[in-house]
Amino acid sequence: MAPLQIGLILGSTRPNRISPQVGSWVKKILESTRASSPEFSISTVDVETFSLPNFNESVHPSSITDLSKFTSQSACAWNQEIAKYDAYVVLSPEYHGAIPGTFKNALDFLYHAWTGKPAMIVTYGIMGGASASDGLRVILERGFKMKVSSFAPKLEFPGRNPTKNNTSQALMEAMQGRLYAEATKSWENKTDEIIQGFKEILTSTAAK
Repeated sequence: MAPLQIGLILGSTRPNRISPQVGSWVKKILESTRASSPEFSISTVDVETFSLPNFNESVHPSSITDLSKFTSQSACAWNQEIAKYDAYVVLSPEYHGAIPGTFKNALDFLYHAWTGKPAMIVTYGIMGGASASDGLRVILERGFKMKVSSFAPKLEFPGRNPTKNNTSQALMEAMQGRLYAEATKSWENKTDEIIQGFKEILTSTAAK
């Protein structure tokens, strides 16, 4: 059996983002499970690199079964990349209680590339990206009929101060594009949840 192909999707596109750093941290945890998992390969899929336009299709993507027939070449490339994978780990920050607008725009270009496939959601932010996680679950489950893991790790920035609008050193560092060392230390207690969720989607994929 060929290795399962896993796409680790980075949902942030802002210039001074920490998404690639958080993604690398998550990827190391996923790769640590090789000895006890079905054979797999993980590729990072960065939304920012596709330079997608604002959604401009004349029809809903569910009507576009040929992934080379989207209006823009970037939308074709995005769909063709997503279609390569058997399952996904979807990583997103939270902006104003939701996933980033650019990420939602990117998702709006998809349908047949990943409908019905397994996915795990991982979010990060002041409150761990809880609202973004909930909203993303609705999008993936209802919009794309995906098999979303029951585990949805939420990586909270440590040290938030409720009397100062929940700011913290970790948040200030993140806004400058730096992943605060104390943040990853505090996230170590999420390792088991990440592993359990990943194994859940691997099992779901391998059972097909």
